[in-house]
Amino acid sequence: MRRSGVYKWIAICCLVLFLILQYLMIARSYEIKRGELFQKEKKEIKVVYDKHISNDKIFPGGQKLVDSTLMPHLVRLRSYYQDDRNAFNSLKDSIAKTLIMRLRNHPAMDSLFQVIRSEVNLGEGFGYAIVLRDISVTFDAKTFIPILDFGKDQHIPIGGEFRFIDKDNIVSSIAITANSKMSNRVAFTLYVGNIDTNFSVLKAILPLLLLSGCCIIGIVWLYLMTYSSWIKQKRMAEMASDFINNVTHEFNTPLTTIRIGLTNLAVKVSKDDKLKMSTTLDTLMRQINRLDRLVNKAIDLSVFNQEEVSLEEHFLVELMDQLEQDLAILVSKSATIQILLDQNVKEARVLVNPFMFVTAVNNLVDNGLKYNKERIKHIHIRLSIGARDTVVMTVQDNGIGISHNQLPYIFTKGYRGKQEASSNGLGLGLFFVKEVMRIHRWKIDVKSDTQPGTIFSISIPIIK
Repeated sequence: MRRSGVYKWIAICCLVLFLILQYLMIARSYEIKRGELFQKEKKEIKVVYDKHISNDKIFPGGQKLVDSTLMPHLVRLRSYYQDDRNAFNSLKDSIAKTLIMRLRNHPAMDSLFQVIRSEVNLGEGFGYAIVLRDISVTFDAKTFIPILDFGKDQHIPIGGEFRFIDKDNIVSSIAITANSKMSNRVAFTLYVGNIDTNFSVLKAILPLLLLSGCCIIGIVWLYLMTYSSWIKQKRMAEMASDFINNVTHEFNTPLTTIRIGLTNLAVKVSKDDKLKMSTTLDTLMRQINRLDRLVNKAIDLSVFNQEEVSLEEHFLVELMDQLEQDLAILVSKSATIQILLDQNVKEARVLVNPFMFVTAVNNLVDNGLKYNKERIKHIHIRLSIGARDTVVMTVQDNGIGISHNQLPYIFTKGYRGKQEASSNGLGLGLFFVKEVMRIHRWKIDVKSDTQPGTIFSISIPIIK
């Protein structure tokens, strides 16, 4: 996958993750607020409810109703339980059916809730539900035998409205056991809720919803704007790269033609005319060479607009042979270039883009010669084995050097130091070198001062 595609999917995944986190935060806040809602009213309802069923079960008169339904059958239930389980099950089911019907038909709970509503001063929308969680009998005050089958819901509604049955609406949950050998146990729960609970919760967390909504809209808008801007910049970069490639390609042919023409012209003119025209011809040739270097620099920089750069395995000694041929044209009476390879470097293989490598070293050498005021300019290139399976390449010159306060900026695109301001150039040479190091994941260090020149050290990993 192309690098731009990876970045796009990373951005989308981050956006989706942000939306999921927002949803989880809001959902959690909703649950917390729902549990906290009407806590004051619920506490007051519990006090009133517990007061009215003191020494009773479920609702006023509930204990009498339960006892009158169960107690007359306890002796038979015990006998059947010991001797005939089928008869026991049949009798308990009949008793349970009768008990549920009597509890549901009793009006006491509706009346009690009206009293609670009045005493607590409940507003509109409040309702209740009351459920049985257990009805059991015991014949020895130790083992309790269930009379009701509660099924998967673990409760049986006997009053109120089912919609209020919710863990957040629990007001009172009680289990009562009689203190006798043959008795019963009743467990029940009262729920009180409001039909407008969801609206009330949403109203309570409205500021959070608005803030979260604004954040989501802002993030999505920022993402879309960034993506749109990135697409535009990518298109502009592609157009610029295509333009540079086309223009520089078209420049090469006429430049070559002009250079050959000037060379032929210099050969054909007479000695007298040559003396007169030498200054003009030299100036023209220098400008053509300068233009040629600028065109090649533009070609070099256009490489960085590509999504991927091909890296290949090469012996360093092969690359250095190619480099030596390229540097030969720079050697003159006033400039020497020396390349030294330690014996153990000749077998070293590295992962490299040959074009970038040769061009980067060319740039370092070109800088060392260009910014050099010595009568004889020296460039020393040496390769040796370094620590941790690396080859260390040093490029040393005897030029004007770089001051300490300029060192942090020399790899910045377009940067030219004060001493270099009068020299020809665009400040792109060392920027190119740094980009080559970044693409290859190599390390480059610089040691320099204003007198003894500059030393560039490049650490290149060896392929095992």
